[in-house]
Amino acid sequence: MTRDGGTTWNERPISADDFHLNQIAAADDGTLYIAAEAGHLYSSGDQGETWQALPAPYEGSFFGVLPLSDGALLAYGLRGKLFRSADRGASWSGGGEWHRGDADGRSRARGGHVLVAGLAGALLRSDDGGQTFRATPLADRKANVALLGAGARVMLFGEGGARLLEGER
Repeated sequence: MTRDGGTTWNERPISADDFHLNQIAAADDGTLYIAAEAGHLYSSGDQGETWQALPAPYEGSFFGVLPLSDGALLAYGLRGKLFRSADRGASWSGGGEWHRGDADGRSRARGGHVLVAGLAGALLRSDDGGQTFRATPLADRKANVALLGAGARVMLFGEGGARLLEGER
């Protein structure tokens, strides 16, 4: 942790275990969330000073977590698993395997539109804030590890380089 813009750093343990931390994300209210391996998820309501373990909906690794504007939370990762929490991680629903690969990238666009990307061109779309998803795999079947919403457009990043996701506005 740094308090001086990166000039000095202090170690700040997240948990007593030594799990790989795969992604950190901030909710609109400032709550921080971490996705980690072996089914571990963490939250911090005090800008990372302290961390609490969230109940695990799954024992596999999580590669990402996506806080939504309505307070819901998506967690996704190994084996194409995707979970949704309507109560900031206190309880979870979902967990179905949506493709035979890992879910890596994520994006949130306007008005409850959510995209989750992964290996082999996997792409999930939701128009209801992550309550339901439909699979629309990309024809090139290339792995994508990140999505970035830029205004009305969405960029994909991964095996195919950086490119505009066609049809997203």
